[in-house]
Amino acid sequence: MKRIFYSIGFVFAIFFLSCGFFLSYQLSSLRDRMNRLEQESALMGKQVSANPFSRDSDYVFESFNSETGKLVKERYRVSSYADDQVVLRQELGDVTASDKETRYCVRMENGSLVVYLEDGKEVFEYTDIPLEALPSEEQAEVLGGKEIVGTDELYSFLENYSS
Repeated sequence: MKRIFYSIGFVFAIFFLSCGFFLSYQLSSLRDRMNRLEQESALMGKQVSANPFSRDSDYVFESFNSETGKLVKERYRVSSYADDQVVLRQELGDVTASDKETRYCVRMENGSLVVYLEDGKEVFEYTDIPLEALPSEEQAEVLGGKEIVGTDELYSFLENYSS
């Protein structure tokens, strides 16, 4: 009789230990999966919010001028952006024909691309684009001073190689 009780007790002990190990394994697996999902979710959130700006979008800031009693609207366009900086350029009017005919010169300076106006002396925009990000043909052109005509062409070129 004692043997039966010991045998039954032994079987129950093995059963409960097995259930405990199985449940701890399942719990650990569930925690690992939750951690992975949280990390992926955070990464997806960073990827989604990393590039919310578009070169073609206008941003309008409205403010009320209490002296004149009028609503003042200022229009801005995204000039360039990186992870730690967004550069806005104020737009005073519509795009004119002169913007489409403006000539720019892209050169390398301190390891990254710099855009100059056609005279080559006045800096139009600094970029964080390294020379190595360009194909070899483009690298050769930039080292010699790549000329680009028009603001749209310039921004198209810069967007192709920015990260």
